[in-house]
Amino acid sequence: MQKHYIFLLIILLSSNLVASQNINGKIYDDEATVKGAKIKNVSKNISTYSNDDGDFKINAAINDSLQITSLFHDTKILKVTNDLFNETIVIELKKAINNLDEVLLSSEKEKQFDKSKYKADLGEQIKNDMKNNLHLYAPTAQSAGIDLIKVAQLIGKLFKKKKEIPIVFLDYTQIDSLFNTANHPHFNEKFLATELKIPMEYIPLFFDYCDAQNFEKSLLLDENEFLLLSKFITCGEGFLKILDEAKTDTIKD
Repeated sequence: MQKHYIFLLIILLSSNLVASQNINGKIYDDEATVKGAKIKNVSKNISTYSNDDGDFKINAAINDSLQITSLFHDTKILKVTNDLFNETIVIELKKAINNLDEVLLSSEKEKQFDKSKYKADLGEQIKNDMKNNLHLYAPTAQSAGIDLIKVAQLIGKLFKKKKEIPIVFLDYTQIDSLFNTANHPHFNEKFLATELKIPMEYIPLFFDYCDAQNFEKSLLLDENEFLLLSKFITCGEGFLKILDEAKTDTIKD
């Protein structure tokens, strides 16, 4: 009887190993491999991303559903069969025609450097320093005017680079992972659909829009949760406005 139980245990363990294995794959479109594509096992609620070469690996079992999403590509659903475990699978994504790319790229333009304002600010700083430290600018024996050495020293201080702590921003992957955290009370699909009213098919594009807004990584701290919620709400309003404008232009065309 004991041998019978051991035999059954071996069968159950073996079947479990067969049922859940890693799938290796490569993703490409009609031009090149696709990096940063999200591969989600909907059945197991786990996700991964394709690397720079379009390669990925994800755990799955027979009959699981894999959802492949990528910015500016149509979403693809793949049913897991036994054949997928035998070799590296190749998945082709179809490019989606999207009118939002130019609008989103325009939000990333950097502000131009205002030379006239910078010179005015520098002159104001020198004038204030001369007022507060008049003795430093008194005429010397070598000069009938102000002490040029002191002026040079002041300008040197103004232009001296300060050691600053670099600001780290959230990227697309971190934003996506935040909303895929299990049982998070705020950052979840319900918040995206109900509070922000982001259509399901545009969620990846919304995350990319948020990425372009340069959220500081420090917002992930527990004490900054309310501020991060406010940031997403503001971005949601801006994104929906852009989406409406893009749809209106499409209808006109």
